[in-house]
Amino acid sequence: MEIFALRTPLIQPHTDLLTTLTQALDAQVPNVPLVDGDIVCIASKVVALAQGRVVELARVTPSAAAQAAANHHISPALAQVILDEADRAFPVPGPFWLTVKDNIFIANAGVDLSNAPKGTAILWPHATWEWAADFRRQLMAHFGVARLGVVVADSHLIPLRRGVTGIALAFAGFEGIQKEVGVPDLFGRPLAVTYKSTADDLAAAAVLVMGEGAERTPFAVARAAPVQFTDRPIDPAEVTIDLTEDLFAVLVREQLGREQLVHKQSAAQDMQDC
Repeated sequence: MEIFALRTPLIQPHTDLLTTLTQALDAQVPNVPLVDGDIVCIASKVVALAQGRVVELARVTPSAAAQAAANHHISPALAQVILDEADRAFPVPGPFWLTVKDNIFIANAGVDLSNAPKGTAILWPHATWEWAADFRRQLMAHFGVARLGVVVADSHLIPLRRGVTGIALAFAGFEGIQKEVGVPDLFGRPLAVTYKSTADDLAAAAVLVMGEGAERTPFAVARAAPVQFTDRPIDPAEVTIDLTEDLFAVLVREQLGREQLVHKQSAAQDMQDC
């Protein structure tokens, strides 16, 4: 497999990413069009910018909860944005909160101040799976290819490991989960539970070549990747595990238990009120 990054001008809100990508390919030396079997990886931040997912923090009115959760690193306005974006939030006295968004453990619900204009925060993209599928259709029509994949990639943290790696927020055009259950190991024993996250592997490779700072390389093209292409719609539920069953749920199990208790007490009170 070969993977290479594409340099672009600074991406602004509401930028046409199809035009930006095609111009970046034209500017490659030598000129490199997309070909059948390519996978296009896009940094989630530029997808968010193209969607206008930028918040001016001065315009945010923090709630009492946001003011209570704010700290030296996270302002009340930023705390409010994180609380609004997160499906679950576990605030801590530091620059990053553990949150769950779209069934992914992620810092600060994906809300990011890096590479954002001063005084603003960039959110995660909206309807990322639908966006990936639509962008794939646009690319296939523009370049006249039948087999093409798209990955929307972001960086994230792995528990107990320093540094970030890549994760696929969404993908289209290929099977992002490869089932290895039943495949024999070196000694002939069938694997019992192994699934390989091909989409995340590609996202990690893309994040490596795209970088994290001022590189201005928000696209990467993976060529001859060992994937199975498909035209079927990808169900996001295929790649996630319920939070209560996940290995790392032990990190927040006590909090989840309190949430369930509050929910049960609230339901019981509602029954009494009826």
